[in-house]
Amino acid sequence: MIQDKLCLFLDSGAFSAFTKNVEINIDEYIEFIKEHKQYLDVYANLDVIKNADATLENQRYMESKGLNPLPVYHLGSNHSYLKYYADNYDYLGIGGMAGIDTPKPTIISQLDELWMKYLANEDGTARVRVHGFACTGIELVKRYPWYSVDSTSWVLTGRFGSVFCPLGSFSKITISDKSDKSKPDHFERLGSHYQETVIQYFKNLGRGYTIEELQQKYQSRDEVNILYFLNLEKELVENPPLFKIQQMHLF
Repeated sequence: MIQDKLCLFLDSGAFSAFTKNVEINIDEYIEFIKEHKQYLDVYANLDVIKNADATLENQRYMESKGLNPLPVYHLGSNHSYLKYYADNYDYLGIGGMAGIDTPKPTIISQLDELWMKYLANEDGTARVRVHGFACTGIELVKRYPWYSVDSTSWVLTGRFGSVFCPLGSFSKITISDKSDKSKPDHFERLGSHYQETVIQYFKNLGRGYTIEELQQKYQSRDEVNILYFLNLEKELVENPPLFKIQQMHLF
């Protein structure tokens, strides 16, 4: 089916503004949304980093102006805010996973608790639709029944000389001829059989890509990374992950 309009998900840019010490004017943000609302499927609340109260205030303020922004909860905030959003909205976002030094196991532990207590049904399906901001780590994407996710990892991966590749023990491999070839995940370090499998994978992907092309052109690496996530999206739509906590038993 061909859509007659461009559909977009608008992020407020709060995290980028926070990292650059720039303030976003909420009224200007509201006016921008109203001016372009016909193109927007979803637009996020203007969240305030490290301030759940102010984030909720912005949610209510935007609603008072006739908008329906996606509520945003940040990891580390009091769970009462997430419970409120889960009880009162059918679509919410979880942020706080980008640009932090928290180890991945800690992030997983926090997300496990949130999904177990507030977001998942007993059968492992999602109780509400959940968007994961800056969440395209493959392990995180496949562990929870997200409705949607976003991140810049597809482009950053390509610009740093790597490509996503669902083969073998690596979810992505380093391939650029300018990258450190001593890295264990570099194409040049892979066994000959694995190399042939990788070569065939890229040859069969989209319009077909050669190793030499991917080694030299970041644009081609961007393309194969986009195709990787489109295929991953199709896989997850056809076989949605169920959230199941593995119970620990003591003997």
